[in-house]
Amino acid sequence: MTKEQLKQYYRLFRRWQQAAPHYENRHEGVVQHCRNCDTTFIGNFCPVCGQRAGLGRVGWQSIKNNIALLWGMDSRSLGYTLLQLLGRPGYLVRDYISGRRQVSFPPVKMLVIVCLFVVVFEAVFGLKSAVLKIKFNVQEVDDAIAWINAQKSWATLFLQTLYILPTWLVFRFAPGYPRHTLPEGFFLQVFLSVLNLLLVFVGYWSHNVELAVWTIYLYITYHQLFGYGWWSTLWRLAVVALTQWAVIVVALIILIYFYGYDDESRADPDMIKALLFILAATVVLTAIMLLVTHAINRHTYHNNKEIISNL
Repeated sequence: MTKEQLKQYYRLFRRWQQAAPHYENRHEGVVQHCRNCDTTFIGNFCPVCGQRAGLGRVGWQSIKNNIALLWGMDSRSLGYTLLQLLGRPGYLVRDYISGRRQVSFPPVKMLVIVCLFVVVFEAVFGLKSAVLKIKFNVQEVDDAIAWINAQKSWATLFLQTLYILPTWLVFRFAPGYPRHTLPEGFFLQVFLSVLNLLLVFVGYWSHNVELAVWTIYLYITYHQLFGYGWWSTLWRLAVVALTQWAVIVVALIILIYFYGYDDESRADPDMIKALLFILAATVVLTAIMLLVTHAINRHTYHNNKEIISNL
């Protein structure tokens, strides 16, 4: 394969990534009669009650369609959405949160189904994967981590939700998707939670490779969604990730303080001072990072307000 052919394939891949989603009108120009409310209409769905066009008496096809609908194999295919998520994650999220939802499988439902598949797969093949791969030899803390690892989908989503607030502060003036909101941030993290669970299959082979691939995907998703350059995306995403870890560190310090020491150790003034210093330094440095980044973004936004306002 020549260098020019590789460039051509890459250009085709980039066009596929950036293309708007396609929604097929299977009944275009055909007059339909709704059996539910007796409305005559043209299109895929009844404008009065919303029933799908072409439905009639229950038959074998009805059973097939209902099973397909349950497992995401209908028009909003689970498989199609997962392919989009792996190939164009940031553009898929932008399509969904900007209102183009009909060609995407419902993200929360997708998270539950993917998690169920991972749990069953691990049970059948005797494999294990953990959301938090850390151990402190403190019974109460390790029990809490074990419980989190047993609730993969919700634990993964919970850890991803720690990105929502810093993402809103850091990327709310982004050129590719300005005026980013907190609810949109929630759905961004749901999609990323699904992606995180999919990469568990890489983790069965190598945890280090899984972590590297996850970092790359996280970076690509933010780059595609928010439209900053490669370097601008990198340092902003680093601020978001450091904020997440700051919250985790503070929570772990509090847990270890209350459950990792006896009453006499917890009363030690030197230990209290050290812990308070670590907590205060973590909170202050995190706040400074977020405020400085927010100020930079706001300044950039005002300098390019006319361009960004037209996006």
